[in-house]
Amino acid sequence: MKGQTVSGQWFGDGSKALGLSGVTTEKEFLNLCNNLHPQTGEQLTPRLNSKRLRVDKDGNVHESANRRVFYDFTLSPPKSVSIAALVGNDQRIIEAHDEAVQVAMRELQIYAATRVRKQNQYAHRVTGNVVGAVFRHDTSRDLDPHLHSHCILFNATRDSVEDRWKALEACEMVTAQKFVRNVYYHELVRSLQRFGYGIENNPRGDFEIVGVGKELIDRFSKRHRQIDEKTRELLEREPHKAGQNIKVIRANIAHKERARKIKDVGIVKLQSIWNKQLSWREQFQLHRLDKHRSPEIPQKMTAEQAVGWAEQHLFERRSVVHEHELWRHALEHTRGQSISLPEIKAATRKREYIRGEQFQGKITTREVLQRELNIVRLSQHRCTNTNRSRPIISRQTGRWMMSSIKRSNIFCPRVISSPCFVAVQGRAKLLRCGKSKSHSIKPVMLSKSSHRSASRSLIWSAMASSARKRSVLFSRKSP
Repeated sequence: MKGQTVSGQWFGDGSKALGLSGVTTEKEFLNLCNNLHPQTGEQLTPRLNSKRLRVDKDGNVHESANRRVFYDFTLSPPKSVSIAALVGNDQRIIEAHDEAVQVAMRELQIYAATRVRKQNQYAHRVTGNVVGAVFRHDTSRDLDPHLHSHCILFNATRDSVEDRWKALEACEMVTAQKFVRNVYYHELVRSLQRFGYGIENNPRGDFEIVGVGKELIDRFSKRHRQIDEKTRELLEREPHKAGQNIKVIRANIAHKERARKIKDVGIVKLQSIWNKQLSWREQFQLHRLDKHRSPEIPQKMTAEQAVGWAEQHLFERRSVVHEHELWRHALEHTRGQSISLPEIKAATRKREYIRGEQFQGKITTREVLQRELNIVRLSQHRCTNTNRSRPIISRQTGRWMMSSIKRSNIFCPRVISSPCFVAVQGRAKLLRCGKSKSHSIKPVMLSKSSHRSASRSLIWSAMASSARKRSVLFSRKSP
């Protein structure tokens, strides 16, 4: 942290293996940044902190770092929690935040891996250990109350099979981020309820403390408003970007257009600044948020029921999911109830899931596979008394159309005009990269709803099999 001293705490099994514990020190931290053993100063992983050159197809030379230094996973509570903890000066919430971060990071560590490139292998090996340090902050760049922790994971993990330190492969950790965030929320909510705070869950997946109004939240969210204004200005200047991912646009603005951090502002001075923004009534109410204890929410469902709900929610649209996605949705659905993560994990272990050997951590059910098999058989069967179904466009034409700007309109006329089964098939690398199948078929549904003369029923099914994904749309004349 430039010009600022922030003490952190070491965490992770990799840190223990390197002899790191307790409060971080500058020497140990900088040694790891330089890919050196924090104690001996010897090189830790094979790749050095150097530069590499890459020449593109136009002959231009690009310089980039030869290795990533660390990954930064950030965990923060909703704004109302920051207000209650920092403006309301409730130290218990800060301690509960730290404990929830530790629980969440232990779950994240499970997905640590490293690359395996020996003996013609091209795979990842789970290591389950990280070298990490947690740094807690309490303000935004505009000095608003913003409790958050930066969880720094160094680019090193111990490969017990090869008995050496190697670069950290974090792809599965990134995939599990939403699950880890819900673990953090779940643990924090349990503590807040124990302290006497009332909790209100939001449809978007987070929550707020009851009694902290939207006006107060907006008042202490100056940075958020700045990003909103910059985003609005950008879209007004460049309206063609309105159809892009707004979250990505906001993230880029937040990264590029940010003020320098204000240094050396103590908590006493900060609380004075915050209290000046409150009326006497707001100050009184803020310090009594935990005085009106809400009754403990009765357990409305068991862990098994929560997992069952998560299965229905996920497998309705998808055929293969990560198991941690089931845990995430089960946790979110039961937030505020007396159900723990170990109970939810135990419930999924009892289920007779089909687990993929090639894609670790991914599951499906026999019912889902049977449903897909039925759809495939139906789409391959004769849908008329004349010919079997055949491609309506060639592979080459399909590639051109799917890569063009107008790809979202290519199916509407044909699907609406004739009774048929239309299968849209696209290969997705490692089941991650979308190929615009769902996006391309959306206008069909819109056209169907506005096409008054069409007496057809449309059935949509998204299917996944190994590394291939298919989307099938059925257009069937009503009897």
